[in-house]
Amino acid sequence: MTSMSMLPRRDLAREAAKHFHGAPEERIAQAVRLGLGAVKLFLATQPPGTTWAEAAEVLRRNTHRGRRPSAVMDAPRR
Repeated sequence: MTSMSMLPRRDLAREAAKHFHGAPEERIAQAVRLGLGAVKLFLATQPPGTTWAEAAEVLRRNTHRGRRPSAVMDAPRR
């Protein structure tokens, strides 16, 4: 069994810098584009007639599947 003290140390800032390039605004815009693409792809797998909002809601619920129930997550969105 390996103890935590025997594992090599990682520079988390350097690791993150490999993946995040550009200004914060550019990174946020890229994240939004990726998220929208994921919803579009998921929507394509749903039955015909499924709306964008319904697909996004299913994805939101699936993100929290298996976690302890929360009244906040089950409350209607405003």
